Amino acid sequence: MTNNPCPVYLFRSAGFSPSGDTVVSVAPLHRVVAVYGDAGLVGEGGLSSAFGGAVVFKNDTSGECFLGVWGARNAARFRRELRACMPVTVIKEAPDARFAFRGAEKERPKRSVGA
Repeated sequence: MTNNPCPVYLFRSAGFSPSGDTVVSVAPLHRVVAVYGDAGLVGEGGLSSAFGGAVVFKNDTSGECFLGVWGARNAARFRRELRACMPVTVIKEAPDARFAFRGAEKERPKRSVGA
């Protein structure tokens, strides 16, 4: 692995909650896989296992993928765990990539009606 700092993108996105203002943090796929392992469609399986879900962004021109998490607490933990393994540079904007997909391992419990 290189000694160059890992770019970690920190931004807000409208596509993750009804409020439309969710904190998202992503980093290049190969850097995330080096910390969490791979599996899944593009390598998001290890990250998804650690957080209960993962998000994938992809730059269609370069083919570069970014993996990350959503939610302020998850994003802070994600950055902290990456920082423990490698130098990190936080970039406070979305990467030059489109949202590809997100997956969650666990579903939120359903509320029981009437009881």
